[in-house]
Amino acid sequence: MTPLAKTLLSLSLISNFSAEAIDLRIDNVRLYQNSSAQFSAPNSLYIDDGKIVSIVSSSQHKQDADKVFNAENQYAIPGLIDLHVHLGASGSNYSEFQYLPVRSHFNSNLYLGVTSIVDLFSFQQTLDEAAQLKQQQITPNLFYAGTLFTNPGGHGTQFGGQAYEIAADSDIDALWQKHMATKPSLTKAVIETFGGSGASLTDKQLTELGIRSKAANLPYFVHVSTLEDGKRAIKAGATALAHGINSEAIDNEFITLMKEKSVVYIPTLAVFHNHHEEKRHALISNQKELLATVPKKLQNCLFEKVPSPSQWREQSWQARNFAYENIRKLHQAGIVIGTGSDAGNPYTLHGTGLHNEIDALKKAGLSNAEIIDAATINGAKTINRSTTLGQLKTGYEASFVLLKNNPLTDISHIHHIEDVFKAGSIVARNQLVTQNKVIPPVGKACNEELLAVPAKHIIDDFSGDSPWRVLSDNVMGGQSAGSLTVNKESLTIKTAVAKPTNFGAWSGAEIKFSSAVDASNYQGVKITYKGSTVPFGIAIYHSDVKDWDHFTTLLTPSNKWKTVKLPFSQFKQFGFGNKIQWSAKQLTGLNLMWRKMPGANSDILENELEIKKLSYY
Repeated sequence: MTPLAKTLLSLSLISNFSAEAIDLRIDNVRLYQNSSAQFSAPNSLYIDDGKIVSIVSSSQHKQDADKVFNAENQYAIPGLIDLHVHLGASGSNYSEFQYLPVRSHFNSNLYLGVTSIVDLFSFQQTLDEAAQLKQQQITPNLFYAGTLFTNPGGHGTQFGGQAYEIAADSDIDALWQKHMATKPSLTKAVIETFGGSGASLTDKQLTELGIRSKAANLPYFVHVSTLEDGKRAIKAGATALAHGINSEAIDNEFITLMKEKSVVYIPTLAVFHNHHEEKRHALISNQKELLATVPKKLQNCLFEKVPSPSQWREQSWQARNFAYENIRKLHQAGIVIGTGSDAGNPYTLHGTGLHNEIDALKKAGLSNAEIIDAATINGAKTINRSTTLGQLKTGYEASFVLLKNNPLTDISHIHHIEDVFKAGSIVARNQLVTQNKVIPPVGKACNEELLAVPAKHIIDDFSGDSPWRVLSDNVMGGQSAGSLTVNKESLTIKTAVAKPTNFGAWSGAEIKFSSAVDASNYQGVKITYKGSTVPFGIAIYHSDVKDWDHFTTLLTPSNKWKTVKLPFSQFKQFGFGNKIQWSAKQLTGLNLMWRKMPGANSDILENELEIKKLSYY
C-alpha cells in the first residue's frame, strides 16, 4: 500500500469514528516498528473491539473515545509470545512437585507481558480449565497441541495420562482423528532417542504426521535433541523445532535444510540453563521484578536449598557454548529464531521463563531488536498468526507492553513493565499479584528436616500385603519390564531388561518406607535370596537424594538359598546425579535392580529372583 493510500485509509477510519466513539484511545505512545527496528515518534493509537483500528501522529486532531489513556511517551512493544509451555506443571522440582492451576500460570504470563502462549502437551482437563477461565477474566491467547505423538513408552508417556503412542503405521489414522477432535492449534511429535540408543517414531510415521498437519493448516512442531534428529524432523515436514541442538555443533547440511524448508528454530535455552544459573549465581531468585506472581511456597521450594544439578545436566551445561554458537550460525544464515521457554519444568517458571529466554538470546549474540522480533513477530509467524498478532499495526490485536525505558538501548528494560494491554483491555497487574497470593501450591512441604523414626530390625518379613512395586526404564522411554509374585513368606521378582537407552536399561522392584528411618544403630542390611543369572544391584534410598542416584552394591547369583550381610560401608552412590554424604539416619527405602549400561547389546536379559528375611543387622 502506498503512503497516500495509507493516509486515506486512516482518514476514512477516523471519519467513521466521528459518529460513534471508539473503545479506547492511547495518546503519546512510541510504537515498535519491526520493519525499521525502531520506535516511532509519539502516536495516538485507536482501539476498537480489541483491535488497532488507526494509528496517527499525536500532533493530529484527536477523535473521541470512550476511554483515553496517556502513555506519556512510553515505548510499546507487541505482546510477547512463548512458543513452548506446559500449563500442567508449575516450574517446581519434580522431587517436591507443587501443582498450581492454570489461572496462576495465566496470571503470571499476563503480568509479565506474555499475551500469547503455545502449550505443547496438555491433557483435556487443562484445556477445559483454560476455556472456562477465558469466559471469566482476561487471559493470554492459548494455542495448543493437546496430546503429543510419540513411540510406545516414549518421551511424554512418563507424565501419566494418555499420549498418542504410534506402535505401527496403521495406528496413525485413528490417533489423528482423536487429535483433530480436540480442535488443536498445531501438532507436536517427539523424536527422543536418548542419545541414539532408544526407539523413536520412524521417518515414515513422522512424515505422515507432517503431511496431515500441512493439509489441516496446522504448524508442525517436532521435539528434538540431537543434530541427527533435527535433520529427520526437517525432512519429515516440521515447521518448527521444539528445542534447539544444544550439545553438539550443527553442520552445513542442517543449515541448508532449515533454510530450504523455512523451519523456525526454538532453542529453549532457559530450560537447560536456569537450574545451573540459580545454583551458581542465584540468577532466578534475584529477579524480584519477575517473581511477583510466584507463590512464596513455590519460591521457597526452589530457592531455599538449591540442589546441585545432576551429572547429565551438568554435561549439558558444560556443552552450552554449542547452543549459543548454533544460534549465531543460524541467525547469520537468515533462519527465523523464535522464543520458547519450556515453562513448567524445574526453575523455568511461567512468564518468568520467557524473560529468562530473552536474556539467553542476548548472550547468544542477537541484537535487542532481533530479540524483540523473536518474541513477537517471529512467534506469530510460527503459529500461522502473522496477520493478527506480533505487530503494532492497523487490523492487529491490540495486545502490547508499555515500557518506560527503551529496550533497544538495553534489552533488560523489557523486564521492567509499566502496563500490559490485552486485546484492548488494560491488565490490572496488581490484581494478578493479589490473586496468585491466595492460590496455594498443592504439594508437600519443601526443605523440611525429616524426623526419622528408629529403624525396626525387620525391613520386610513377607507375611502380609506386599509393599513392593516394579521399577523399569519405561519412565525414560525404555522397553524393559518386570513383574512381582507374592508367595508365602517370600517375594519373586521377574525382570526383562531390554535394549539400553542413553541412560542404560534397568528393571527391578522397590520398597518405600512410610517414613524416614534412622538405622545408624545397625551395621548394614541382611538379605536371604536365591536365583538370578547375572549379578544385580541392591540400593538403599536416602532422603537427601532427589533423583535416582541412590547408594548401591552388587549381589551375585545363587541357585540355592543364600544369606548375605552387606555393611553400609559397601554401598556407594551410583549414577549421574547430585552427590551427597552418606548417613544411615535418613533412609527411605531400597530396591533390587538388574541393569545394562549404555552401549550394551540389545538382547533381552531375563532374570528371576526370590527373596525373604530382609532386615538390618
